[in-house]
This record gives sequence, structure tokens and C-alpha cells, in this order.
Amino acid sequence: MNYNKKITWLIVISTLVRILFASATELGNTEAYYWVLANKLQWNYFDHPPMVAWLIRLTTANLLLHSELFVRLGAIIAASICTWLMFKLGTLIHSERAGWFAAFLYTTCIYTSIGIGIYILPDSPQMIFWLASLISVIKVFDKGLEGNHLKVWWIALGILNGLCIMSKVHGVFIWSGIIAYILLFDRSHLRNPFLYIAMSISLLIIYPIIDWNIQNHFISYRFHSQRVNLSNGSFSLIRFGKSLGEVLFSFGPFHYVLIILGVIRALKGRLTISGELVKLLLLCHLPLVFILLGVSFFRETLSHWPGPALCGLLIFPAIWLAESPLAKYNELPGVLKTALGYTAVIAIVGTLVINFYPGTTSSQQTGMKTGVNDGTIDMYGWKKAAHIFDSVYRNDVAKKTIRPGASLVVTHWIPAAHIDYYIAANTGQSTYALGGIDSLHQYYFANKFKKALQPGDDAYYLIPSNLFDYGTFDKVANSFNSFTIDLIYSQYRSSVECKKFYIFRLKSFKGDQYFK
Repeated sequence: MNYNKKITWLIVISTLVRILFASATELGNTEAYYWVLANKLQWNYFDHPPMVAWLIRLTTANLLLHSELFVRLGAIIAASICTWLMFKLGTLIHSERAGWFAAFLYTTCIYTSIGIGIYILPDSPQMIFWLASLISVIKVFDKGLEGNHLKVWWIALGILNGLCIMSKVHGVFIWSGIIAYILLFDRSHLRNPFLYIAMSISLLIIYPIIDWNIQNHFISYRFHSQRVNLSNGSFSLIRFGKSLGEVLFSFGPFHYVLIILGVIRALKGRLTISGELVKLLLLCHLPLVFILLGVSFFRETLSHWPGPALCGLLIFPAIWLAESPLAKYNELPGVLKTALGYTAVIAIVGTLVINFYPGTTSSQQTGMKTGVNDGTIDMYGWKKAAHIFDSVYRNDVAKKTIRPGASLVVTHWIPAAHIDYYIAANTGQSTYALGGIDSLHQYYFANKFKKALQPGDDAYYLIPSNLFDYGTFDKVANSFNSFTIDLIYSQYRSSVECKKFYIFRLKSFKGDQYFK
């Protein structure tokens, strides 16, 4: 069997497996939030550029297909395309055998196969354009390529990296790596007009992001910069260790170790790859990794932030495995089989825990905040909650205790997005946001597209116990003249209570100014 057939089977099998897992759980907090963004397409959003929202709008057939699978379908398709791109990248740099190992490493990585391959994140479409950009980078620095072919690849680089940044701003690290390489090692490219043409194309593509931030006083930039602002943090080895451990878990320890060993061999010149190409690839990837690891000494970071950079570095262990005498006659070395088994166990156990773990993993087993800090119940129980609320709402409307179409008050993007996806989309109601931008994110801007909540209007406030906060509820209650508890019901997982769900009926809205 040739490598093209191997890659085809790898893509087909992994895609079918991802479809199975994507259908097995309810949406996570961020997935539901990105679906909400897709309801109102814009050129930029508070949290991220628009590509993930556009992708969801596409895979749900303009939001007509309302199921978790179709919301996540873009991630599954993207993972399949990226597997093929990794094969092409490895083949371009070294050989089809290296391409096969690169594709297999990508498929067995927790971050790429599960984190952004099953669940939809901005990283899902970004990885397509990141890897395609890398292929373009290698082409434009290929000294054997010239004339119109070289010009086409420069233009392709500008387009692809622009789309990469339109998925997530991390894409700028590819351009920063290119510029650093030119300044440090090959300044002859400074005389190449197509370098500036390509950069101008990328800038033109991402101009909507810049324009949106100008119109909104760079609010998105200020929010994200606060997350990595070292002046507001304190040095902590424990925080760094925690962040490193989360990266190891979310990416996969086997892949992480292979990357380190592969990069070391490349730096020592022990791989059949030019030293210039090694420098170029490392400059496009290592700065993102080092910056985020450095920030983690002072601030909390998210484990998926360095994901694209680590994925690009998988090419080094792929080449190492392709050249290894131990792997010469073995299409799947033991380390890859172990990595595959590890990822499969994580996927299966994670799905089983979400759906069947008895009760909650939280220390708060009872009371108003049952299930607090239990991340496994964020993706559980929303369909049941939607069914229960639908009955309550219909009964209230029938008894004329609330008007049809009464708004659902939300105070935080979590769980506002779940309420929008599972409840409001079913009942035809609209969410109305109270609060500041740090808690509401894009919901802060959404009210202007909705019918305003007028003084005297009634509304609902829905909240699961794991997210209940007394202070926030007091602010909500103070914004209305009175409230009643429509229903408190317990949600069970494997016959054990995992959380409660509270439905409050709010009477006579006073106005936004009372939410302080």
C-alpha cells in the first residue's frame, strides 16, 4: 500500500471516529458561544476574528441544522484537511515517509485530534491556514524556485497567512518568524518586492479586525493584553508547573517529548534537512511557545494557546522517525502506537465521564451551588433543562402570568450561550444581557440587535447551580421590582444528583442602571 492510500485510510477512519465522538456529548461553553456568534455574522468579534463563526454558519447550512454534530462539523473537516496538509508538508521537506509520520502524529495528538478536531474552536480553521502558510513559506525560500512560480507562492503566502490571522491572531507569528529570519540570515529578500506585496495582502485581509478595534477603542486588544500583562502578575513556579502540565496533558506527553528530541536533533544537524530551513521553521514556532511559557510564570494561561506552534514542530520528530533505523521496516513504531492508545483512552474516558459519571466531581454535593467547579457538567444536562423550561414557559404563557416572548436575562457569556443554543432557539425567546463587557464579552454588544427590555417588562433568569452566584443574583433581582421561583429541579447523572437548575420569574424591569 502506498503512502497516499495510507493517508486516505487514516483520514477516513479518523473522520468517522470523530463524528462518533462529536455526536456523543452536548456543546461546551465556548462551542455554544461560537454558535451564538454565527447568528450575527460580523467582520470581527470581541474575543476572536470571525473565521470560526463563518465556519459554523457554513456547516449548519445557515443555522438550519441544529445539532451538536453540525456545529462541530467544521472542526472535523478541518482536522481531515490538516492531516493531508501535514503529509504534504513532511513530503515537501523530506519524504513521503516523513509525511506519513507527520500526519500520524497530527492525528494522534490530543490537541489536534480531540481538542480542535472534535470540538469547534478558532484553532480548528486556523490550523488549515497555518499549515498551508508553512508550505508557502518553504516554497518562497526555496532557492530552486524562481520566476512566476515564485511570485505565485509569495501571493499565496500573503493570502493564506491573512486567513490564518482572520481565524486567530496567533497567525502573526508566522510573519514575525519570516521577518526575523530575513533580518538575521538572508537580507537579500529585503530587495524582493513580492515580500512587501505578500505582507500588504495579509494586511488588507485582516483590515476588518483593525477597523473593528479602531471603532471600539481597541477593546479586544486591551482585553487580551490584560490576560498576558506581566505587570499585573506575580512570579510563581507553581503556576508555571501547572501551566506546563496542562500543556503536556492537552497536547500529549509522547508528542511533547518527541518534539523536544526532534528539535534537539535538528539543532545538532542530525536530521537530513538544511540548517537554513531549520532556522526558518524554529523562528516561526518557538517564539510563540517560549512567550506563552514565560507568561505562565506570572499569569494564568490556557493550554491550547501554544497549540499551533507545537503542531508545526511535529515535522522534526516525523523526519527523525523516517530516518531512524529502528523504524525503517516498521510503519508504526511503538511510540506512535502508544500515543494512539493514550489519545484513544483520553477520548473514551472523557466522553464516559461527561455522560455517565455518578453525580458530580465537585466538593459541593448539595446546596445552592451544587456541582461548582465541575467542568464535566458544563456539557451535560442542557437538553433536559430545555425540555423542562419549555413546559414551564408554556404553562406560564397559558396562565397569562408572563407575556409570550419574554426575554431571558443573562449576566455572563457562560451560561448565556448554552441558554441561547438549547433553550431560546427552541422557545423563540431572546436573551438580554445585563452587566459589563468583561463578563458578557460579545453579549455586551448584542443588545443593540435585539428588542430592548423596557421598564415594566417581565423576564426569566435561568442558572444552573454550578454557576450560581449570590452577588450576581442580587444585582439581577434589584433590577426588577420582584421575583418568584418558578421551579428548582435536580439534574441526575447515573441516578445521582450532579446539579440543580433554577428558573426565576422576574417582575417589572426597573432599568439597566439598577444592575451595578
